[in-house]
Amino acid sequence: MRIEIEYLKSLLDIVLEHEKPDFRIDHEDIKPLWINDDEKLNKLVFHMEIMEDQGLIENSINSQGIGFRRMGDGGYTVSIIPLRLTAQGHQFASDLSKPGVIDKLKTSFKDAGPSEAVKVVFALGKKALEKKLEDALE
Repeated sequence: MRIEIEYLKSLLDIVLEHEKPDFRIDHEDIKPLWINDDEKLNKLVFHMEIMEDQGLIENSINSQGIGFRRMGDGGYTVSIIPLRLTAQGHQFASDLSKPGVIDKLKTSFKDAGPSEAVKVVFALGKKALEKKLEDALE
Protein backbone atom coordinates (compact mmCIF):
# COMPACT_ATOMS: atom_id res chain seq x y z
CA MET A 1 0.00 0.00 0.00
CA ARG A 2 1.29 3.46 -0.84
CA ILE A 3 0.98 6.55 1.29
CA GLU A 4 -1.81 8.82 0.05
CA ILE A 5 -0.69 12.30 1.02
CA GLU A 6 -4.12 13.87 0.40
CA TYR A 7 -5.70 11.25 2.68
CA LEU A 8 -3.18 12.16 5.39
CA LYS A 9 -3.90 15.85 4.91
CA SER A 10 -7.66 15.27 5.21
CA LEU A 11 -7.17 13.25 8.39
CA LEU A 12 -4.83 15.85 9.87
CA ASP A 13 -7.29 18.63 9.01
CA ILE A 14 -9.98 16.82 11.01
CA VAL A 15 -7.62 16.48 13.96
CA LEU A 16 -6.58 20.14 13.81
CA GLU A 17 -10.20 21.32 13.70
CA HIS A 18 -11.05 19.27 16.79
CA GLU A 19 -11.66 21.53 19.79
CA LYS A 20 -9.75 19.35 22.27
CA PRO A 21 -6.03 18.54 22.52
CA ASP A 22 -6.73 14.83 22.11
CA PHE A 23 -8.72 13.06 19.44
CA ARG A 24 -10.14 9.59 19.05
CA ILE A 25 -10.88 7.62 15.91
CA ASP A 26 -14.55 7.49 16.86
CA HIS A 27 -14.70 11.26 16.16
CA GLU A 28 -17.76 11.86 13.95
CA ASP A 29 -15.58 12.91 10.98
CA ILE A 30 -13.02 10.11 11.35
CA LYS A 31 -15.50 7.29 11.99
CA PRO A 32 -16.65 7.14 8.32
CA LEU A 33 -13.02 6.47 7.35
CA TRP A 34 -13.10 3.03 8.96
CA ILE A 35 -16.30 1.90 10.64
CA ASN A 36 -17.89 -1.28 9.22
CA ASP A 37 -15.48 -1.45 6.28
CA ASP A 38 -12.35 -3.62 6.45
CA GLU A 39 -10.75 -2.00 3.41
CA LYS A 40 -11.19 1.47 4.88
CA LEU A 41 -9.93 0.24 8.26
CA ASN A 42 -6.79 -1.16 6.59
CA LYS A 43 -6.17 2.22 4.96
CA LEU A 44 -6.67 4.13 8.22
CA VAL A 45 -4.45 1.77 10.22
CA PHE A 46 -1.73 1.96 7.56
CA HIS A 47 -1.67 5.76 7.57
CA MET A 48 -2.01 6.08 11.36
CA GLU A 49 0.86 3.63 11.91
CA ILE A 50 3.04 5.51 9.41
CA MET A 51 2.33 8.71 11.36
CA GLU A 52 3.18 6.94 14.61
CA ASP A 53 6.39 5.53 13.11
CA GLN A 54 7.42 9.07 12.12
CA GLY A 55 6.65 10.52 15.55
CA LEU A 56 3.69 12.57 14.30
CA ILE A 57 1.05 11.01 16.58
CA GLU A 58 1.09 9.17 19.87
CA ASN A 59 -1.39 7.97 22.44
CA SER A 60 -2.08 10.39 25.25
CA ILE A 61 -2.51 7.89 28.06
CA ASN A 62 1.11 6.77 28.42
CA SER A 63 0.53 3.25 27.15
CA GLN A 64 1.90 1.40 24.16
CA GLY A 65 0.52 1.82 20.65
CA ILE A 66 -2.25 3.83 19.09
CA GLY A 67 -5.13 1.39 19.54
CA PHE A 68 -4.72 -1.18 16.77
CA ARG A 69 -3.70 -4.80 17.28
CA ARG A 70 -3.28 -7.26 14.45
CA MET A 71 -5.09 -10.58 14.57
CA GLY A 72 -3.92 -13.88 13.10
CA ASP A 73 -6.48 -13.68 10.29
CA GLY A 74 -5.12 -10.32 9.08
CA GLY A 75 -7.85 -8.30 10.76
CA TYR A 76 -7.51 -5.83 13.61
CA THR A 77 -8.91 -5.23 17.01
CA VAL A 78 -9.55 -1.55 17.51
CA SER A 79 -9.31 0.16 20.88
CA ILE A 80 -10.69 3.67 20.99
CA ILE A 81 -8.01 5.53 22.91
CA PRO A 82 -7.13 9.21 23.08
CA LEU A 83 -4.41 10.21 20.63
CA ARG A 84 -2.57 13.45 20.07
CA LEU A 85 -0.52 15.14 17.43
CA THR A 86 3.03 15.65 18.63
CA ALA A 87 4.78 19.00 18.09
CA GLN A 88 6.37 17.41 15.02
CA GLY A 89 2.90 16.28 13.91
CA HIS A 90 1.57 19.82 14.18
CA GLN A 91 4.52 21.12 12.17
CA PHE A 92 3.99 18.42 9.55
CA ALA A 93 0.29 19.32 9.25
CA SER A 94 1.14 23.01 9.00
CA ASP A 95 3.82 22.47 6.36
CA LEU A 96 1.57 20.13 4.40
CA SER A 97 -0.98 22.96 4.14
CA LYS A 98 1.47 25.42 2.63
CA PRO A 99 0.94 26.25 -1.06
CA GLY A 100 2.50 23.82 -3.50
CA VAL A 101 3.70 21.26 -0.95
CA ILE A 102 1.21 18.52 -1.83
CA ASP A 103 1.67 19.11 -5.57
CA LYS A 104 5.46 18.77 -5.23
CA LEU A 105 5.08 15.59 -3.20
CA LYS A 106 2.73 14.09 -5.78
CA THR A 107 5.03 14.93 -8.69
CA SER A 108 8.71 15.32 -7.87
CA PHE A 109 8.68 13.11 -4.77
CA LYS A 110 5.92 10.59 -5.54
CA ASP A 111 8.19 7.61 -4.79
CA ALA A 112 9.51 8.95 -1.49
CA GLY A 113 9.31 6.63 1.49
CA PRO A 114 7.72 7.70 4.77
CA SER A 115 10.84 9.23 6.32
CA GLU A 116 11.73 10.94 3.07
CA ALA A 117 8.20 12.28 2.62
CA VAL A 118 8.25 13.81 6.11
CA LYS A 119 11.65 15.41 5.44
CA VAL A 120 10.42 16.75 2.10
CA VAL A 121 7.28 18.24 3.67
CA PHE A 122 9.37 19.94 6.36
CA ALA A 123 11.87 21.25 3.80
CA LEU A 124 9.17 22.53 1.44
CA GLY A 125 7.30 24.10 4.35
CA LYS A 126 10.47 25.83 5.53
CA LYS A 127 11.14 27.10 2.00
CA ALA A 128 7.56 28.44 1.72
CA LEU A 129 7.94 30.19 5.09
CA GLU A 130 11.27 31.72 4.08
CA LYS A 131 9.68 33.02 0.87
CA LYS A 132 6.74 34.49 2.80
CA LEU A 133 9.10 36.18 5.26
CA GLU A 134 11.21 37.54 2.43
CA ASP A 135 8.13 38.96 0.72
CA ALA A 136 6.92 40.49 3.99
CA LEU A 137 10.24 42.21 4.59
CA GLU A 138 10.38 43.84 1.15
